[in-house]
Amino acid sequence: MWGGGHLRSAHRADVEAGLPKLNEEMQKAGINTPRRVAAFLTTLAYESFLEYNIKQIGGTSTYTGRGYIQLTGSYNYEAAGKYLQAPLVSTPDLARSLELSAKIAIWYWTVARPKCNEYADTLQMGQINRMIGYPRSADGSNDNARCAAFAAALKYLTGSVPAGITCTR
Repeated sequence: MWGGGHLRSAHRADVEAGLPKLNEEMQKAGINTPRRVAAFLTTLAYESFLEYNIKQIGGTSTYTGRGYIQLTGSYNYEAAGKYLQAPLVSTPDLARSLELSAKIAIWYWTVARPKCNEYADTLQMGQINRMIGYPRSADGSNDNARCAAFAAALKYLTGSVPAGITCTR
């Protein structure tokens, strides 16, 4: 799977359970070209191992990372909840539900960070990494790993890796 082996075989059932809803939401959001699919799934592989119901390992705050996109912070829980008309602030674990996890990931990708599809179309994985907002390693290795996984996903989906992938933020 994408992400250099980030699919944990012990959690294969969780991944398989979530895929129908994830695919449905991706189609609704226009994440339907090889570049968009590769960028989105690469991001989710690194954020959550493609598990809809995961909670940030070691996370102790009320609004710790949850779900496919690892939604974090009270601001994001409030904004996503308002957009999806779901009580995420009062019930943060809803972000890990089969019903909402994919919708939250799509909201983050298309509403909270509306240029993600555009950046995927133009092969700017580094800009997607910047928008997702995870901490950058001093040597850039985490960005480079995500970029390599994006290239591998494109190769899987299309049979080749296009020239011009940009990994820098």
